[in-house]
Amino acid sequence: MKMTKNEKTAWIVLVVAVVILAAGYGGWDLWIRHQRCFDCGDGQRCTIDARQFATQYSAYSLQLEATLNDKQKLSAKLDPVELNKLSEAMQNANEFRKYVVNGFNSCAVSKAQYEKLGRRFQALDSMAREISELAAKPSLSSDEQAKLAGLITEYGTTARQLASEK
Repeated sequence: MKMTKNEKTAWIVLVVAVVILAAGYGGWDLWIRHQRCFDCGDGQRCTIDARQFATQYSAYSLQLEATLNDKQKLSAKLDPVELNKLSEAMQNANEFRKYVVNGFNSCAVSKAQYEKLGRRFQALDSMAREISELAAKPSLSSDEQAKLAGLITEYGTTARQLASEK
């Protein structure tokens, strides 16, 4: 089947448009990730990309979020109240993470506060890792179920404490 001149032109325009859109998206992503340095009175600081912060402090939290979204894995191990607590705590932690990054980038959060909050996020990550490990087990003993429930409660408490420090 032979293409007409109009069909060839349409394909060329489509390919050029896709290339331009891909280049624009890549350029936009590079611009967002580009660190800008400035001084907020507590020393020189450079902007933080929220994705970089999430990668640095929330590796296990992201894994836990994926596990949480696949409720079939957890539904046999957690009652609905615990599952809801965990979901709410993860949402609080994610929202607070955005606040911390945006606050740091706009001088609303000092360097010292940022470091303190970073340690809190590391603690959340540690709890998320333990929760993920327990959730990955095919079956839990009564001690492990109690530990899992305690970790979920502690995770929720820590996430609420973070949110109340705004």
